[in-house]
Amino acid sequence: MPTQRKNEGSISLSLKFSHPHAEHIASGLRTESDYTHSGERISIALTAGTFSDLRAIWNSTMRGVIASEQALNAITGQDD
Repeated sequence: MPTQRKNEGSISLSLKFSHPHAEHIASGLRTESDYTHSGERISIALTAGTFSDLRAIWNSTMRGVIASEQALNAITGQDD
């Protein structure tokens, strides 16, 4: 069986999206990842040493975004 090689360096992922309540969505990311927001735009930058670690960070970050949006929808009465 071939030996699996570890990544040299790091793996990065960048996500940019718009949301009418970007500041509230971004507040849910404070403990999850590096991000910036300006107006309705949110930019998220994720970096990890391995693909598995990046996937875990991605999953955690997306759970934060989804939870923030669901909380906003519950407060505003929207069901988007």
